[in-house]
Amino acid sequence: MAKKSVGGNQGGRPLIPLLKSEIENSQRHTNSNRQAAKWLNVSYEKYKRYAKIYGLFDSHANPMGLGISKGFGKKPSSVSLRDIFSNKYPKYSMIRLKNRMLTRNMLDHKCGMCGFIEKRVTDNKSPLMLTFKDKMRDYRRDNLWLLCYNCMFLTTAAPWAAHKNHIKSSLTKPDFKSSRQEKIKYMDHLDTHEDEIIEKIHENDVHWQKQILTELGR
Repeated sequence: MAKKSVGGNQGGRPLIPLLKSEIENSQRHTNSNRQAAKWLNVSYEKYKRYAKIYGLFDSHANPMGLGISKGFGKKPSSVSLRDIFSNKYPKYSMIRLKNRMLTRNMLDHKCGMCGFIEKRVTDNKSPLMLTFKDKMRDYRRDNLWLLCYNCMFLTTAAPWAAHKNHIKSSLTKPDFKSSRQEKIKYMDHLDTHEDEIIEKIHENDVHWQKQILTELGR
């Protein structure tokens, strides 16, 4: 039986071939071959057949599923971003919101305070977290920014943490000095004085121990 040529008849109906430009375009908008087939609205087998003819199949393979949504949180994702920015959903997940905003290029992929932009080589992810600039739980778009883990730690929760503006100044101005530094120096002086007292007590203990051992003939 003769092999059917690509684009020939099958069951009396003409096959509509996929063009190389169509497959290349679908791959630019997707992260795997299966996603590309869905994007073109064709069966995976048809997509695979033509992608291999053009030598485009293997280069778009993604067996680890990197960058592909696993289907979690479909219902929350149906919430309008406009409604979120209007504070209609004050408990909306910051992780989901970050991913949605990055996908739509609504955020610069860098730390808003120190400018950190490095990515992990294994999966191209960055240690950045979405948080509020000023007022907490205010989801207005201009009140949202990305911070790296380091800046997030320095500017939130800790009672001795400096104000955000001080942190930012210290990163951009090497000679910047905070008003807290004088108090820290004072505390360092107290610590040094206490260390000296402890050292003297220790020396006295050693002296008396030697005296006792001498009297005991040891």
